[in-house]
Amino acid sequence: MMLEIHDEPGTPGSGTPASGASASDTPASGAPGPGAPRTGRLDRLRLHHAAYPVTSAAALFAVLAAVRVAGAFTFVVMVLSVALSAAVLLVLPRADWAAAGVRRFPLLPAVLGTALVAVVYGQTFLATRDAFGDGDDNWTTWMPRLFEGMVPGAPWADVVAMVLALGVLVPLVEEVCYRGVLYRAVEVRWGGYAAVVTTAAGWAAVHVGDYGLNPFNLKVLCGLLPSVFLMGLALGVLRAVTGSALACAAAQGVCNLLLLGAAAAWL
Repeated sequence: MMLEIHDEPGTPGSGTPASGASASDTPASGAPGPGAPRTGRLDRLRLHHAAYPVTSAAALFAVLAAVRVAGAFTFVVMVLSVALSAAVLLVLPRADWAAAGVRRFPLLPAVLGTALVAVVYGQTFLATRDAFGDGDDNWTTWMPRLFEGMVPGAPWADVVAMVLALGVLVPLVEEVCYRGVLYRAVEVRWGGYAAVVTTAAGWAAVHVGDYGLNPFNLKVLCGLLPSVFLMGLALGVLRAVTGSALACAAAQGVCNLLLLGAAAAWL
């Protein structure tokens, strides 16, 4: 399957670097020249991201990863990591959101892609069960526990929060960040294949902030990282086919709830 770059005509950053220039360091057209009017911090951030998308994306990911991992030990930081992931969209002007995947998607490819993602989720779930059993060494058994006791004395509220977070909020924020802004930054320089693999690897890495660090469990980490990486590859293929991070958000939400239900059924 060819992974095509879905782009909008005339979007900044869609050109290729000049011959002999470094792909990751060559400024895209539209970067400010001498004598340009002074701009605010957000404008300067956007100009830098347009000029050096890969460098900017790497810096953004480093911050997100550090905060996400720290969230394993502090609930407030965990919430902050979600907010920061959503804020990544601000590095793009509104006119560039569609090129970054914040756009409507064709229904049939999205449905077929969601089915692919569901198959990958299911296979990784069964593989981790075979390898690590159904106890504390299996990362999927920790999913229903993430929201336990969030609302003291109201277990039903924990369930509602879990469904809304894993089915809607987290998928939307993560996909706009990873299969949206960061995917696009890699895609315009190195192509669709690199974008799929790179974002899948980064997405897998930040999940150690959710599972395996607090309490520390090496077996959980060994099961988590390849599982989420494979899930990320499937979501990346969906992004490449549909051109939409929103399609990925819908697929992740559906598959998160299926995985959550399967994990809860085994407890």
